[in-house]
Amino acid sequence: MTRPTPRPTRTFPRRARLTAGIAGLSLAAGSVAGVIAVAGGGSATVAAPAPTGAPPTTVAGPAGASGSAPAGARTTDARTGTAATGTGRTDWDAPAANVTAAPASVVGDVAANQPVRIVTVRSVDGRPSVVTTTVNGRASATAAVAAAQRDATTVSVGVDRVLRLSVTSDDPRRAAQWALTTLRAEQTWTATTGKTVTVAVVDTGVQASHPDLAGSVLSGVDLVRDDPKSIDGSKDDNGHGTHVAGIIAAVANNRIGVAGLAPGAKILPVRVLDGDGAGYDSDIADGIVRAVDRGATVVNLSIGGTEAGATSYAVRYALSKNVVVVAAAGNEREEGNPVSYPAADAGVIGVAATDWSDTDAPFSNTGDYVDVAAPGVGIWSTYRGSTYKQLSGTSMATPYVAAAAALIRAVSPDLTPAAVGSLLERTATDLGTVGRDDATGHGLVDPYAAVCSLVTCGGSTTPTAGPTGSPTSSPTTSPSPSTSPTAPASPTAPASPVATAFRVTKGAGRPVVAGTSVSLQGTLTATRTGAQLGSAPAEVCVRTAPAATFRCTATTTSLGGVVAWNGTPTASTWVYLSHPATATTKASRTATVAFPVVSRVTLRAGTGTVTATVGPAAGQVVKLDRLTGKTWTLVTGKTVSRAGQASFTKLKAGTYRVRIAATSSTVASTSSGFRVR
Repeated sequence: MTRPTPRPTRTFPRRARLTAGIAGLSLAAGSVAGVIAVAGGGSATVAAPAPTGAPPTTVAGPAGASGSAPAGARTTDARTGTAATGTGRTDWDAPAANVTAAPASVVGDVAANQPVRIVTVRSVDGRPSVVTTTVNGRASATAAVAAAQRDATTVSVGVDRVLRLSVTSDDPRRAAQWALTTLRAEQTWTATTGKTVTVAVVDTGVQASHPDLAGSVLSGVDLVRDDPKSIDGSKDDNGHGTHVAGIIAAVANNRIGVAGLAPGAKILPVRVLDGDGAGYDSDIADGIVRAVDRGATVVNLSIGGTEAGATSYAVRYALSKNVVVVAAAGNEREEGNPVSYPAADAGVIGVAATDWSDTDAPFSNTGDYVDVAAPGVGIWSTYRGSTYKQLSGTSMATPYVAAAAALIRAVSPDLTPAAVGSLLERTATDLGTVGRDDATGHGLVDPYAAVCSLVTCGGSTTPTAGPTGSPTSSPTTSPSPSTSPTAPASPTAPASPVATAFRVTKGAGRPVVAGTSVSLQGTLTATRTGAQLGSAPAEVCVRTAPAATFRCTATTTSLGGVVAWNGTPTASTWVYLSHPATATTKASRTATVAFPVVSRVTLRAGTGTVTATVGPAAGQVVKLDRLTGKTWTLVTGKTVSRAGQASFTKLKAGTYRVRIAATSSTVASTSSGFRVR
């Protein structure tokens, strides 16, 4: 749309900043939780912490194993005061308080000579019209607000805010994508890959030419307008938007890079943030409206801020058009844990981040607006320049939920946004305390359970999950009351099967060095009473890279309701425990626990030489870096011998490190620095 003034250069102070999700798209530069790299240094051999003791019922790992409200009902959202209908739609054009507030109070603390943009949202022909006016100083800003308030079509007016992001980094391969394993991606693909669904990525743009996004990116829009040649959203000087897009729809099974959770979906790039990760709230709002008008049925917002603005009206518009909106909960838990918008807006699915042990990430915001959680630590995906990087934050968790929504929409396109959100909540794997909590909401999103509650899925023995992880339906037949003389027929219907909860009670996922012993223990209980369910059927399901599916072994719980698994993984391994439905109990499963495996490395440094011994040896590549000033510079790289050794000679004296590249079975690692004489 046409602006009354050109976009100003960003040389003036920013009144406020939004967050945009990686532990980095965050207010005041949120903290980042990175993946732990474990490797050897000096002449020592890498070791891992000793595992906990084995519980009563044990299954050993293989050797070397690695509701919507009634229709028409109206409620008021407690967080925003906006109206919402039972159909999941909202009255997006309800005027905000700033329309009738004193203009000076709307302007706030703008300085006397400060250049500032005033953003006005108007209702024009049934859709939001976002208009900005650039003025200089507090008096002019106050006058501009007053003028906007006199317009009967104005639904919101205020000072435009700036969004900024920062990032972390590091290589690809499916084995390193622990999140896809946790979310049972390949099993879900037996039913759908998200084909026919368009997901809008409102972000820094998306590199459409990235080989792992080939054919998945549509022609979008660019609202930053810093390059006359950039008009379709395919410019991404930052990388964040490309990373988000890859999490959703990177091409699967193409023998390169990574895979997205909904690889059949299409990405509509909407560029609203520049190469520095900065952008205006008004552009984000405009971008959402344009995405909806261009046919997106899911909108991903890996962004957030501490106050509702023009974006909130665009979100309401999207919901009114039956579009699912997913937003990051924010990464400022350790910086005051503020409420984050638009995640806290009514009707938006707010997403928190978890790590590979299915624990809420320490940076992930908490609050009553958190609806579900998804993996958000150490996430590999596509990146600008046709590369791949590992990032952490609620920015990375959000697209997993957006992808899950796309998978749901692909098999049931008529579900309202409220129904999609309710389904994701009902089928989530409960984490933390029993029931909903402010850290992970209703639990870890489970795309497989959600999709398979709507259509038939294959490739897993795990029952379809319903509310709180239970099956969506009871057995088709119930035991009939006895008609024998000693047991007269009961006049009441048979009792419904008891809901159960299977939780990890000892052990946790973590990166481990190849050959390290690990263990895991889960306890099966009755959800309502907490009673331990002994001698109950159970399964221990294990996936060992590079395999794409789990292998399940039948067992039973101990008298105390406990099952345990012990293993010594030499390749990245994932484990979950499940309880199949019986005539008297409902099914349940634990969250998936990940053990990313790094190679065991021993280093021996001498005069001008260093030898690295790596295990497992097959296919491993060792890269040697030298510290020059404050920068690590690659010296050379070698593939290890059959014996697992790589030797480097004729080295200058100095500080070095080795990096072990990722393989299909192990994740990348980096040693600490060591001296060569």
